[in-house]
Amino acid sequence: MCKIVTVTLNPAVDKTIHLPRLRPGDLNRAGRVRRDPGGKGINVARALKQWGENPLAIGWAGGYPGRWILERLEEWGIEHRFVELEAETRTNLKIVEEEADRVTDINEPGNPIDEEAISRFLKVYDDAIERAEIAVLSGSLPPGVPTDFYGTLIDRAKRRSVKVYLDADGEALGEGIRRGPYAVKPNLAELERHVGRPLNDEDDRFMAAKGLLDRGIRLVALSMGGEGAWFFTDGKAIRAQAPRVSVSSTVGAGDAMVAALVMGKLRKWPLDEVIRFVVAAASAAASKEGTQFATLEETRSLMDQVKLSCRSMISCLGERGQ
Repeated sequence: MCKIVTVTLNPAVDKTIHLPRLRPGDLNRAGRVRRDPGGKGINVARALKQWGENPLAIGWAGGYPGRWILERLEEWGIEHRFVELEAETRTNLKIVEEEADRVTDINEPGNPIDEEAISRFLKVYDDAIERAEIAVLSGSLPPGVPTDFYGTLIDRAKRRSVKVYLDADGEALGEGIRRGPYAVKPNLAELERHVGRPLNDEDDRFMAAKGLLDRGIRLVALSMGGEGAWFFTDGKAIRAQAPRVSVSSTVGAGDAMVAALVMGKLRKWPLDEVIRFVVAAASAAASKEGTQFATLEETRSLMDQVKLSCRSMISCLGERGQ
């Protein structure tokens, strides 16, 4: 039985090209090139499998790129039940300029999904969550999929007492939040877009997180890149400072966070241990090229370097109101 189901509705082949520098409008010759199966839910499944869990990955996949992704999942021993389409799965291009230490992302939107494909996926999803404890909904929605589709999936999961972890942006995030998932993991820019205002200081972030918790969400994990993360739950705000690592690629770091949150919940770790593992996992992933994830041993080796501090959200928000 797969206790964790990861949903990837808009998977991709992540193609990473290394150049000394990008010359716009001119011929550029690539140095190193690598391809990785992409899509946030697939990344979460990859990390979990590497750490000893047995997730089930589901979604849509099509054409040669889609088959290539599914072949990689089979090589890694990740169980999957993707609805196969005729239209090709998208390719996302990442250009790494080594001299400038800069990455440019060019992401395709994906091919439109019709009602018949949506109906087929919902049957797979309903069957998968019947035996699951946790569902991970993450990433963008392809064209043709309703903006409230994550909300639909959350409702179906909650009826079966399945805890939902949501990692999305824009309307997909907003519609999902309205249905009250168990946990959400926005980054700062995504949370600012959701609330429609800058969140420049801690009090602003506390207020935004409180608004999510008031909707019945149990955990808000706010990722802050190299600065670490904030975790809001049970009236507490916990700041986690990230260990210093040599950053190679931030692709997948947020997905490592989600995978670590899920694993900590499933294994019933204490909250402080979960948070240290989450931030260590993100930092370790950022030190890898392309979309790769650290081993469990590599991740655990960074946990002692994650510094935690805790504040009461209630007292902080009360001080602001005085």
